[in-house]
Amino acid sequence: MLISLVALGMAFLSLHPEQRSYWSAFPFDGFVPENGVGVHDPSICDFDGHYVCLNTNGNGFGMMRTSTDLIHWHVDGPVLPATPDWLQKAMPQHRSIWAPEAIRHGRDGLRMYYCASAAFGHNNSWIGVAECPHFNLLKPTDGWIDLGLIIDSKEGRDNFNAIDPSILVDAKGRQWMFFGSYWSGLYVAELDPTTGKLLHSDRSDMTLVARNPLDKANGIEAASAVYRDGFYYLFANYGLAAQGVRSTYQIVVGRSASPNGPFVDSQGRTMVEGGHEDVLKTSSPMFGPGGGAAFRDSKGRWLLSLHYYDGRKPWHGQVWGVPTLQVRDLLWSPDGWPLPGLPIMPESNELNRHPQKSPVGHWRHQGDFGAVSEVDIRRDGTFEIEGKRRGKWSRTGDELKLTWDPDSAFTDTVQLAYAGNYYIGRNTSNQIIRGVRVGRRSR
Repeated sequence: MLISLVALGMAFLSLHPEQRSYWSAFPFDGFVPENGVGVHDPSICDFDGHYVCLNTNGNGFGMMRTSTDLIHWHVDGPVLPATPDWLQKAMPQHRSIWAPEAIRHGRDGLRMYYCASAAFGHNNSWIGVAECPHFNLLKPTDGWIDLGLIIDSKEGRDNFNAIDPSILVDAKGRQWMFFGSYWSGLYVAELDPTTGKLLHSDRSDMTLVARNPLDKANGIEAASAVYRDGFYYLFANYGLAAQGVRSTYQIVVGRSASPNGPFVDSQGRTMVEGGHEDVLKTSSPMFGPGGGAAFRDSKGRWLLSLHYYDGRKPWHGQVWGVPTLQVRDLLWSPDGWPLPGLPIMPESNELNRHPQKSPVGHWRHQGDFGAVSEVDIRRDGTFEIEGKRRGKWSRTGDELKLTWDPDSAFTDTVQLAYAGNYYIGRNTSNQIIRGVRVGRRSR
């Protein structure tokens, strides 16, 4: 086992510096999948064991990628060849749709929900839907038909922004659309599954579900919702996107017993009041992660698609940090809150092939997505971080407790995953703590 882990570490070091530079911070955060550059707002749908990714690309109508493993992607092109007539009339300067999302429809069809906006910083925006009644993985851009407008927003008339649609199918088969950005926040409204449009065309059931009162501008967008074990989980992004490495996107979550809320954090504070739990933040070279969606694939895995701005590469003009696709495992705490796993990539998959019976070893450790530290976990029940701070550890099943400076009893409670080669959880201050094993030491 030790030989295998050492060999894995040597494999990282043998890569070209640009390929292994993600290893210099928190391992794997900077992985770049094949054909994963230039991607914003990725939404992924599992269609009969194949993955269909739709994303914003700045010039086109629903850019599509397909994959069998979430690592190697084939670029198939735009879903529709041109702007629909209704949208062209509403916005003659139209150039690209934003945040497309596909959901399964019927026995073998897909629907794509999308949005368009007149300009950044304005809420003249539109949400529409297109459909492919018989989706063919061999010709994934064939057979799509636009179904028209779902909802719009206009400056001076509405205090919401009709962008970033995301569809939830609840435990009873009803469909809900989450949407919104800045202005008054995120909303949900029920859809008619037959037409794909609002069940109540007068918008009478529009419900406010989340705001970001920590930001004067109410910077919140990119809603996504899933159902798991009796709860509906609403993921959202706080902050600003599309600024390269200056982007402040971070992924947060709340949960509810109902698809239309109220969504609350672990302390019971609603997301309308600003309550939330952190899921993922900037961790260089991964800047401003967000814009994606949680989903469960046909293998039963919970996954999270997102984009990040790669701090190692230029984007355009003087802006550094090219938008890049990432798909990572979504793990769950014992009390039912989502936690970030590792990105789907050959190296993280390899960790599962080398199970460890003990946490003893050398780890890369990170608290609240800050500085990455080297930690030695020792056989005598102690651990040390870079020769400066010490503590004691204990393990019960897959739960690992790291108690720092015993006098203060500051404890990180984490769960072991990836066959004992990764830990993830929250500390006493409810900040996310994660670590990856990078070798073993015997003392």
